[in-house]
Amino acid sequence: MNSTRVATRSAAGAAVGGLLFGADTSTMNGAINGVRPDFGLASSFVGFVVAVSILGCAAGALTAGRIAARLGSTGTMRLGGLVIAVGSLLAALSFAVVPLAACRLVVGFGVGLLSVVVPGYITEISPDRIRGRLGSLWQLAIVVGIFGGLLADYALRTAAGAADADVPWGGHAWRWMFVVIAVAAVVQVLIALRLPEPAREQDREPAGGFAALRGAVLGLKPIVWVGVVVAALQQFVGINVIFFYSTTLWKSVGFSEDDAFVTSLLTALVNIAATILAIGLVDRLGRRPLMIGGAAGMAVTLGTLAVCFASATGSGDDVTLPQPAGTVALVAANLFVVAFGVSWGPLMWVVLGELFDTRIRTVALSLTVMVNWLANWLVTRTFPTLADVSLPLTYGLYTVFAVVALVFTARKVPETKGVMLA
Repeated sequence: MNSTRVATRSAAGAAVGGLLFGADTSTMNGAINGVRPDFGLASSFVGFVVAVSILGCAAGALTAGRIAARLGSTGTMRLGGLVIAVGSLLAALSFAVVPLAACRLVVGFGVGLLSVVVPGYITEISPDRIRGRLGSLWQLAIVVGIFGGLLADYALRTAAGAADADVPWGGHAWRWMFVVIAVAAVVQVLIALRLPEPAREQDREPAGGFAALRGAVLGLKPIVWVGVVVAALQQFVGINVIFFYSTTLWKSVGFSEDDAFVTSLLTALVNIAATILAIGLVDRLGRRPLMIGGAAGMAVTLGTLAVCFASATGSGDDVTLPQPAGTVALVAANLFVVAFGVSWGPLMWVVLGELFDTRIRTVALSLTVMVNWLANWLVTRTFPTLADVSLPLTYGLYTVFAVVALVFTARKVPETKGVMLA
């Protein structure tokens, strides 16, 4: 029992990195409303500034295995937090868009490091019978971080009156949003200083870099391909853009644009509740049943959204949904978040941590998590173009990927519940 408590505390401490991940995401979405008028950003450049950190995340994930081989898991966590703290502080002090974008790239690198080493660390320190529950803490921390970031942004924006206005103690609100992330990152570093190094890691054989992943199937081991596909599909279902039209959906049932903050909080709370449900089920039902059921739920809800948006009028940001399509779409969108949150949201991280043996785990996570970040970037960058072409086609495409996720899991993803790690 004592060892279980130690593992739980250590897993929770490591998962604090996920709070940075989530809070940074929601903070940037709030800060851009101040950055845009301050720096006079064109609409075409706004998306680049927001998305550039994703490329930094991919770079951080790609190099995390090599860095962890030298610094260890906890050392890499400390480095990731330090990078986020420095990058966020410099972002707060930026007076031009190019330095700001560079700082966002640096912050992304730190987040990428954490997104590899934390899930792997939790997997290695967790008792087999609760490994899924503790592994899901990473995703829970991400969604709680999103919620916390929204609250911090709202408080600063309210104090200043606008994101590009001065707070009472001086400085524009959007700059203080980045300062909050920097302070949180320092706290994460202090927590990481107290985390024990995994026993397995202390005896680990040299991983040999990415060469250890080579195999007979298109140059990689078959199990690595399983991880790559799972990592890509988690993003290809469109989770990070599904609420691009969330304001439109809420307006269709009576909410105004001024209620956007409330609707964002409601979405974040739905995501938190779904992730908590996943934590309660993952070690009881197993990974495969939840992933298959979640993929089925996502396919149905995404397909419903595709049908509902077929009746939409307008284009770009000015899209209108008639009734009852608006209400149906709103319900479907929130049920999609539930289906994702109880399955592929947390379980991708759990399964990736469990698929690989200890000798290659960190380097395999580097590759697969990098793929996840690149898929995130691809979906984020292509959504506006696809949406301009056809919203039903866009959501139909995400529906197809949800069906692929279901079939792929049923055929190729092994059950790792209770499996003793090699």
